[in-house]
Amino acid sequence: MSPGNLSFDQRACFIAGQAKSGTTLLAALLDNHSQLLVLPQETAYFPTVLTKYRGADRRTQFDYLTRQSFSRVLFGGEPKWREHEYKDFPQKKFREVFERIAFDPANSQRDLLALMAEAYATTMQIPLDGIRRWVEKTPANRNHVAEIVARFPNARLLVTLRDPRAILATQIALEKTRQTKRFSVYYVIAHWRVAARLARRVRAGDVGGLFVQFEQLVSEPTAVMQKVCDYLEIDFDPEIVLNPTKIGEPWGGNSAAQIAFSEISAEPASRWEKELSEDEIGWIEWHCHDLMPEFGYEPRLSSRKLCSFIKPIRQERAREYFKSRIYSVRDSILDT
Repeated sequence: MSPGNLSFDQRACFIAGQAKSGTTLLAALLDNHSQLLVLPQETAYFPTVLTKYRGADRRTQFDYLTRQSFSRVLFGGEPKWREHEYKDFPQKKFREVFERIAFDPANSQRDLLALMAEAYATTMQIPLDGIRRWVEKTPANRNHVAEIVARFPNARLLVTLRDPRAILATQIALEKTRQTKRFSVYYVIAHWRVAARLARRVRAGDVGGLFVQFEQLVSEPTAVMQKVCDYLEIDFDPEIVLNPTKIGEPWGGNSAAQIAFSEISAEPASRWEKELSEDEIGWIEWHCHDLMPEFGYEPRLSSRKLCSFIKPIRQERAREYFKSRIYSVRDSILDT
């Protein structure tokens, strides 16, 4: 069904994948399109609002979105490490509009996320009838496709995937800077396998959506974004969709290596080759070798070595080391 024949609530598009797999870049490339409304921050709506707070009332869910989730910075919440600051964004007005719409009795049966998108459009003075799709990006949407389809049956789904070795390299770089002491190499491979299986289902047509491979996006952005625009049924304008923005302003990127963004480049796709040790590559290939070739990620190592499983990864703390190995063994038993 054409987006023009859908209610605003049903004109949704969700971006899913894995952290550091290009979800933010893809959202930034779509941000300034006149036929789209792109929420500038991920909301964790499906992973948190509809899981942890599923049985809570609307006020509790509203408070999570405006005070705790990544979207809190749009409402005046304190930015954390390297989070985008919205100093020039009308944060107070956005909260007031969202609260008014969310608790209007006439909207009691409408979806809270759709109301947040409507409030954002109202705040930005964008007419709803000109929006063909509103876009929400949360990487963990990958785990909630069934509920997305149930709640938004006419939604579009964009699924990103990146070489898991590159994902590990970026996560090591992030932990080196952030020092969270919670860096888990298990979640790197576990999240990748979920995203890869979803990408496989999308490519096979078992799940409606469009597969966007990070390496192709950065090396052939024109061709990839043409496909994305066709899928979303919007005009392809290279002057717009090849220049990433956030709320219409040039986007500075979110490189884990803290490399300043100047233009779309294929260089990040192969950066891992210079950054990972053989054992770090071995850890990824130990767990992902069965799915990697399907997406052109050919394993580098000819065989799996026990030392790659046992040796700690850089930035990995003792507690997370043991958890990752235990979870890995558990999963291998469950898969047999």
